[in-house]
Amino acid sequence: MSRRTIAIIIFIIGILMLAVVAVVFITSQNQPPEQVAPVDGTAAPGEEVSPGEGGAGAGEAAATLPPTPSNVVEVVVSLQTVPRGYRMTEDILTTEFRDAATVSLNVITDINDVVGKYARDDIFQGETLTISDLVEDVTAVSSEEFGPSSIIPPGFVAQAIPLNDLSSVAYGISEGDYVDIMLIFSLYQIDQEFQTLLPNDAAFYLEEGIQAADQSGVATPTGGEEDTGAAAIIYGIVGFGRFEELATGDLAHVGPNEAQRPVFIGVLIQNAKVIQVGKYSPPPSAEALIPTATPEPLGEGEPTPTPAPGAFPTATPEPPKVVLLAMQPQQQLLLRYAIEVGVKPNLALRNVDDGQLYAVDNVDLEFFLQRFNIDLPPDLGFTVDTQKSGGVDTTPVTPTPEPAPEGE
Repeated sequence: MSRRTIAIIIFIIGILMLAVVAVVFITSQNQPPEQVAPVDGTAAPGEEVSPGEGGAGAGEAAATLPPTPSNVVEVVVSLQTVPRGYRMTEDILTTEFRDAATVSLNVITDINDVVGKYARDDIFQGETLTISDLVEDVTAVSSEEFGPSSIIPPGFVAQAIPLNDLSSVAYGISEGDYVDIMLIFSLYQIDQEFQTLLPNDAAFYLEEGIQAADQSGVATPTGGEEDTGAAAIIYGIVGFGRFEELATGDLAHVGPNEAQRPVFIGVLIQNAKVIQVGKYSPPPSAEALIPTATPEPLGEGEPTPTPAPGAFPTATPEPPKVVLLAMQPQQQLLLRYAIEVGVKPNLALRNVDDGQLYAVDNVDLEFFLQRFNIDLPPDLGFTVDTQKSGGVDTTPVTPTPEPAPEGE
């Protein structure tokens, strides 16, 4: 056979093989899906169930849902971030499946158990809601069941610090506010060996006095004999200061006229949460909430009972003396150290929506001169002092009351 004939035969065989493959593919696509045999009387998917079978109505297809795994639980989740004290509504809630090992035992699984309650603390978007996150009464947001600890943010700890008119921002802070804590440390120079404040205490003995003591037999710092009863005069001077030669050529001892001035260092702790203002008062017991019984009306002719004596007027409550602040543990340790070394903390109230951390500089004399562009004046030989030159006296004069006329 010629080459042309062989090529035609191969071409025909290829066409036949492609046709067989196409027929097999089309046949497999037209076959019905495999039917699943029902188990325990449950209808297979898509099977028509007659009335009375399995509770399904006529013409309804009983579709079986996949079983829920035992390690998955359906929980209620918040769709948005809400502040403390917010009343929960159904439109901001949904349910999700979570791993049971990653959720606590007091999670809420029904949206109806959340609607109408108030957030005990800030609830963030996607947070799984628990029973301890909500309260039914908005006034019990920070006092019911768990006390102030229920509103401490995770990773924070709280401690109490003293409070007064100035440090409390005129008592304008309340629970849930955020404040900045201003601390001013005083640095002093100390002796590295003694670890005491400078200047050190010192005494100088004059050479003439030491010689007189040696001659009289009085024990001296350089060593001497026993006391013979003769008096020796030793001159001592205060060791504060230094020796300087005056313009006249005389040697003088110059010392400070006041105590050592400290160097002030400012530290700012930002975004501390106010947990409690004043002393914590636990919630009243259940017995205290029971209403007092109403007395029954008296019958005719019965004497009217004597009313109880009037109650004493309520005393004006004292302003709070402490405040409970929540911060990170390292910040709490810094605050505790500041109080122990005598620093008086002062609070600055922040805006309710301001959670930004600001970079601040320490305020000292150098900062003051650079910030306000102050040039140091030259040392002049004269000054203007109104107190010494007889200036106008601005001392207020106390008026003298007029004498009352006689006969009145």
